[in-house]
Amino acid sequence: MAQAPANRFSSLPSELVEEILCRTPAESLNSVKTTCKQWYAIISSNARFKQKQLDHHIHTSQRFLRIDDERARQIMDPVTGIVTERPPAVQIMDPVTGIVTEIPIPDEFNDLLPVSWMVHCDGLMLCICKDWERRGGYVRLAVWNPLLGRIKWIEPSDDYWVHDYFGVGYDDDASRHNYKILRFGYNLGNKSRVYEIYEFMSDSWRGIDAGFDGDIVMKWECVSVKGHMYWLALKKERYFVLCFDFSEETFKDVCDCPDFWNDCSRLECFNGDRLSFLTQDGEGTRDIEVWMTNKLSDEVVSFASHFSVTTGPDPGPALLPRLRFLTCPGYSIGKHRNIMAWCEQTVEEDEEYTWVSVFTFYEIDESGVVTKQIETSRSLSTEYSELSTCSYVYVPSLTPVPE
Repeated sequence: MAQAPANRFSSLPSELVEEILCRTPAESLNSVKTTCKQWYAIISSNARFKQKQLDHHIHTSQRFLRIDDERARQIMDPVTGIVTERPPAVQIMDPVTGIVTEIPIPDEFNDLLPVSWMVHCDGLMLCICKDWERRGGYVRLAVWNPLLGRIKWIEPSDDYWVHDYFGVGYDDDASRHNYKILRFGYNLGNKSRVYEIYEFMSDSWRGIDAGFDGDIVMKWECVSVKGHMYWLALKKERYFVLCFDFSEETFKDVCDCPDFWNDCSRLECFNGDRLSFLTQDGEGTRDIEVWMTNKLSDEVVSFASHFSVTTGPDPGPALLPRLRFLTCPGYSIGKHRNIMAWCEQTVEEDEEYTWVSVFTFYEIDESGVVTKQIETSRSLSTEYSELSTCSYVYVPSLTPVPE
């Protein structure tokens, strides 16, 4: 009888066992961690290993995540047209294989759907949820690890407001066990400006002396890269990238941003240490432009055109479509100059004012050729429903949610 893998591994040096496990995707590690005590100790309790494993996979194990929320309970089969009821679910797609897996939406979210927007950092999702129990634009804040199925609600020092801005990050690699959340907005009582930070280790908020000159373009148009937060901002008709440095707890003007006017746009991370910026002409041509910065750690950071996609006389794939619900897809730029995006498009409207939304994953190369197109779901909606972002780039990780 063949020996179990754990028995074969037991004769190897612990450093080699750790190195082998480090090269294993987090989803698999979470499933096999109870194989033996040695594996469980490494996978569950070794903070250094968790960070090393995450860094090894952060460029190669990107996934797309979206919450198929209450708007999508009526699901239409794309072949038969049959409509069935299905409970809300979290959908996670591997862009390499095109495989979509579903996990239940956490019970804690059931009364707060849809989640307004999320920010990803090291496998943790900072979730900004509408507080439907309270009138007047209040929101709730949660940290969620979809892989581990853990959620922590972050209680406010002062009520969270729908117009507040949030970010998540850390000081440096040595401090990644102590993640931080930034909140800035207005105190509803005295209308004063509020800047504050929540630390996971202390489980408390504290005010900071910070500020910046300009206006955030869209609060959900942001990304966390190597522990710092980045937004698109505007000052006197100049678009620029605004950064919040968690180590110095200050805002910084990083670089000019390509003008995008009323075009559709998204800001994302590339290769773990740069920013990518994707714009699409909203006036009908659907031409796509991809911009890229150099390393954010460089002394001078700037955007340069990476590649463009010209769709020609026939409209190309519906990347960043200007739709009724103003949806914006999550996207990722591959190393071989290809765009991967998971987007929603309204494709049909009948006389009863029922809209059909199709969620499709696209992979398109710089020549405009669609190399992959996967329809993942089709849903019905009879009511107007706001949606800012329909998918997020996400890296599964073993990063623990604070107790």
